[in-house]
Amino acid sequence: MSSSRSESFHARKARLRASFLAQLPERLGLAREMASVIGTGIAEEDQLGALERFFHTLKGSSASFGFPAIAELAAQADEALKQSLARSGPTQPALVALLREILDRLSDPRLTTPDERAPGGENASDQSLGGWESPGAQQWAPGSPAESCSEADVATRPGAENGGGERSDKLIYLCDDDKGLAEQLSGQLACFGYQVMPFSTIDTLVEAVSLRSPAALIMDVLFPEGVHAGPEALETIFEQTAVRLPCIFISGYDTFEARLKAVKVGGGAYCTKPVRITEMVELLDRLTRREPPAPFHVLVIDDDPDVADWHALVLEEAGMVTRSATCPGEVLGLLDGFNADLVLMDMYMPECSGPELARVLRQVPGYVSLPIIYVSSETDIMRQFEAMEVGADGFLTKPVDPARLVTEVSLRAERMRALHALMVRDGLTGLFNHNTIMQFLDIGLADARREGRPMCFAMIDVDRFKRVNDSYGHPAGDQVLVALSRGLRLRLRESDLVGRYGGEEFAVVLGGIDAQQAREILDEIREAFKDVVFYVGDEKFRCSFSGGIAAFPQFPSAERLTEAADLALYRAKRGGRDRIEVATLADRGEHVR
Repeated sequence: MSSSRSESFHARKARLRASFLAQLPERLGLAREMASVIGTGIAEEDQLGALERFFHTLKGSSASFGFPAIAELAAQADEALKQSLARSGPTQPALVALLREILDRLSDPRLTTPDERAPGGENASDQSLGGWESPGAQQWAPGSPAESCSEADVATRPGAENGGGERSDKLIYLCDDDKGLAEQLSGQLACFGYQVMPFSTIDTLVEAVSLRSPAALIMDVLFPEGVHAGPEALETIFEQTAVRLPCIFISGYDTFEARLKAVKVGGGAYCTKPVRITEMVELLDRLTRREPPAPFHVLVIDDDPDVADWHALVLEEAGMVTRSATCPGEVLGLLDGFNADLVLMDMYMPECSGPELARVLRQVPGYVSLPIIYVSSETDIMRQFEAMEVGADGFLTKPVDPARLVTEVSLRAERMRALHALMVRDGLTGLFNHNTIMQFLDIGLADARREGRPMCFAMIDVDRFKRVNDSYGHPAGDQVLVALSRGLRLRLRESDLVGRYGGEEFAVVLGGIDAQQAREILDEIREAFKDVVFYVGDEKFRCSFSGGIAAFPQFPSAERLTEAADLALYRAKRGGRDRIEVATLADRGEHVR
């Protein structure tokens, strides 16, 4: 981590530790008062329960802040009180004597010297968190597994620099001694938003990389210089520039030897000719992705504010976004609008325990599958299992090593996101599914009405899609849908939302623009899509699409926008297909595909 971030982290940690120590005398005083009434018959059961919670909390918080001697004494008192509440502990006089002795020892100022080797100590946290990156923010490495594509625009990986110039987003160098193939691939990749510079010789490619570093390379394996000249050239580029670029090899040879050579020099992918453009775009999306996933959102709940802030600090230092609560009654309000990926909660809290709070959350439809991890100083395995029976996903025992806390949270939050993506996205295209895109239409319409700005809704339909399926098979039809979905994602604005409406139909929500501007955007995408070539064996074909646009406020509701865009789409079909039409109040007619 940077020195400034490290200093900030240590300063905040020191503040939390100082807060814990400053409050300790007052807390011990309150514990003495509660212990003094044991045996007097004054709400004795309540006093015992309150004392047990006090020592249980003290055990966890002191350990978290690097005071193991305090934690050990608190653990002794906690266990004695648990036994007393279970009617199996020491007699009341013996219990009072033990508590007084422990409280006297806890008042010894020598116990407030932190053990820097403990999990909350300075050295321990340095070792655990030093150099930690935000989850998902991995740099590309040759041969590493490709990451899944996101809604964000394709971009280059960070961290690679070249003295010859800056890396350009979407700039691809393509080298093949077949000039015709190089130009054809360059043109088709341009349809998906990439800027491709073709080269026909290795020497010109190497020189170009030395002057300006691209986002990725696409390179043939076989050149006049030799059967493995492509991989050998990649080695030369790495040696001369000290920049390890993502590289996709293409070849007419599908042999193990050729593939192994490509892997050994750092090739990220290998495609056989004829190249499927949808496959190539998928690989480029993955290999050139720069932006890390959005940070995880975690709600931290602990009745001890210092411990809640400590756990939040550790997670924030790892790049996560947190909210903290000390009162369970605040949780539903804090979750509203936070889009939490996970809840991290203490197991024992006054008035509402962790398992009880988990039951409350599980009764709210939106939080049925929200991951919950308990963080508690509870060491009894059976109690941990009982707490998790209400639907929790994990249990961490205080004090928690910072690195383990970050790992456990990030793994479960990532799984939550993956499951959520399955629920809201179409499996084939990765776009939002029908229900989700229509929900976004409602949200976008409400925003446009509130802010007094325009908005458009568009329906897109692949022309003669049934003919594609009948002539080339359903896998070929899937290629077309994937290609169109990627073209839309790459060429629409970042603020636009696109989903698969159903079958070969797509829906787009375009905020802040009028119908004419929306038409210009979709027309540009339509023209580019016509140039994409699809291959089925030795056969090849092209496709087009038609679209209909309806604008707000001319059509003031989601229902009327959808109906009007649908009518405009079918007017485009009747008009000859391969065109975009804008809805008018006079639109009527039969639906024609």
